Amino acid sequence: MTGPTRLSVIPTGSRSRVHRTTGHLTARTMDLDAHGARVGLLATRALLLSGDDVRIEVDVAPGAWLDVVETTGTVAYEGDAPSSWTIDATVGDGAVLTWAGKPFVVSDGIVTHRDTRIRLHGTGRALMQEKIVLGRAGQTGGDLTTSLNATDDTGPVQVEHLDLSRGARSMPGVLGNLRSMDTVTALGWSPEPLGEPEAGTTGPGETYFRLDRSGAVLRWIGIGRFRDRLCAPTFAAWCEEAMRHRSRRPGRAPLRQAGHRPLRDTVPGRPAAGDPTDAVSTEASARRAVP
Repeated sequence: MTGPTRLSVIPTGSRSRVHRTTGHLTARTMDLDAHGARVGLLATRALLLSGDDVRIEVDVAPGAWLDVVETTGTVAYEGDAPSSWTIDATVGDGAVLTWAGKPFVVSDGIVTHRDTRIRLHGTGRALMQEKIVLGRAGQTGGDLTTSLNATDDTGPVQVEHLDLSRGARSMPGVLGNLRSMDTVTALGWSPEPLGEPEAGTTGPGETYFRLDRSGAVLRWIGIGRFRDRLCAPTFAAWCEEAMRHRSRRPGRAPLRQAGHRPLRDTVPGRPAAGDPTDAVSTEASARRAVP
């Protein structure tokens, strides 16, 4: 049984310390300064296969920043055994965690679950983006459930469970023929999306709502590729806002600016990962790695 991937960052006087343990994924440091780091996640084997239980444990020390980069999308392949993908993160006082997920594609004939658990301490902030695609090309997709459980020192901040199994999502008023969902979640503060949209009127398939406590969610639902023009720029803007209010700013900006070259540009042979087809494009190479 493969253990969890562990990743932690601790600020120091001159150069932050990044500790990592390899599991289904391994971490590579892309950039760092005295207070934090940008880290890329790379699969150590074909993922996500039937029966896989991928676990990623993250710890951002007080006053630190961590920007997690998924280098490619992930396909949950068909199989008899359920699979799962779990993120378990702790964000210390004055720390910031940002994580822009790549497409997670759910193949036909699979039961899979995505679980995200976040614990905020003090003025810690977390910004997460999750992209879901139901089915590869020509498919309707298998059974997916997702959950988010975020807490701070007072109690629950956001608790959500989505049943996107085939039976549930085909019911009237749920998803119908919509296949893609992009969710940006801010925890620890309540930012506004770009412009001045009202709740539920940010455009076709988009909804913005503030949490009862410190947080906000922007969600886009559509038929195919992620063609919306709100979630990506909103994520970038919220990143800047989260870092701007951090208790101690790093010496170098840890945000993905327009001119930043992502990790895939520095790793020969790795495909880009901007929409559902990017994740599917890794299928051939992934299958060759399967015994």
